[in-house]
Amino acid sequence: MKDSESNELLELGGAIRQGYSAVIGNAGKVIAVITLAIAVLVTFTDVALSDITGESFTTTLAIMLISSYLMYFSLEDSGEREGERSEEYRSANERYLNVRGRITPADIDPLRAFCLDYSLRELEYRRLSYLGENGYSATDFAKFKSGERVSFKAKRIFHRAENMRAVRLTPAVLLSRSHGAGKSELTDPSYKKISGALISLIPSTVCMIFTVSVMLSAKDGQTVYTVLNGLLKLSALPIVGFKGTMDGYRFVKEDKSGWLETKARLLETFLGTK
Repeated sequence: MKDSESNELLELGGAIRQGYSAVIGNAGKVIAVITLAIAVLVTFTDVALSDITGESFTTTLAIMLISSYLMYFSLEDSGEREGERSEEYRSANERYLNVRGRITPADIDPLRAFCLDYSLRELEYRRLSYLGENGYSATDFAKFKSGERVSFKAKRIFHRAENMRAVRLTPAVLLSRSHGAGKSELTDPSYKKISGALISLIPSTVCMIFTVSVMLSAKDGQTVYTVLNGLLKLSALPIVGFKGTMDGYRFVKEDKSGWLETKARLLETFLGTK
């Protein structure tokens, strides 16, 4: 009996994931259909812009903005969870975890030196690349540093190159799966705990303020045009929701996967120097 229930749950979970993947894969088509429906709606009805200074417009706009905000970030998070099931992310994560597991406590000091050397070399490469893109060489930059007079354009470019800063790379950054590891490996994460919690509660707080303050009442004289008008207003929400889902999915599948791949390659490079 338990095995049967477990199989049913697994099948249900698989069906839900397939359905979610189908929604993501066809998000562009869904948005296109919604856009087409809106175009048809406004084509066969009289369209007029309401008074943007009116109380009704301001209230409706505020509620729609909050609704869009909540829908976007809620579905963006759902998109990220789905992105974590993608082959690209799972492959990058597996590669990263594998190479990270090969780092021993004895490697920390050499890894710190590797990080410092990499940061300096990466800065030098970025600086020379920027100078080259603008038609200048390392020799030109060195002459400027020594006090040689240059044109206003060259001075502006040299100053921008001079102000470039090295990327922050530490063992904590390479060995942590989180995006931020603090300014030092010894940074206490509890310092950011309260501020992070408060930030994460902002959407819920804003939503609560509106749900408490809004008073609903039935509209008199409901007609088919009233319903169409309401549907037109609500049509923006699914588009925002699909955009949030796709943004979250792409963020994990492309950006976060690439980020893990980069850290894995750096750790592999370090291990190759041992």
